[in-house]
Amino acid sequence: MKVDDTIFYGSEAIHALALRSSRKGFVNRFAFWVFRSKTAARLIYPVLAACRNLLLKMLGRTRINNLNIENNDRF
Repeated sequence: MKVDDTIFYGSEAIHALALRSSRKGFVNRFAFWVFRSKTAARLIYPVLAACRNLLLKMLGRTRINNLNIENNDRF
């Protein structure tokens, strides 16, 4: 996530998104409640990312390699 000249990545990005998002709807309220704390985001994000990567691997998807890093297309 990029805000002005600052780039947020990983748990910092999900924390920043949670603080900036609206509180309308169950999912947004839940995300805010869970990720409003930097510590919670730092602890929970890696678990969620690992689950996402496992699911994408099981589905046979490839990574988005928009930086064209060699051998960075498989999970």
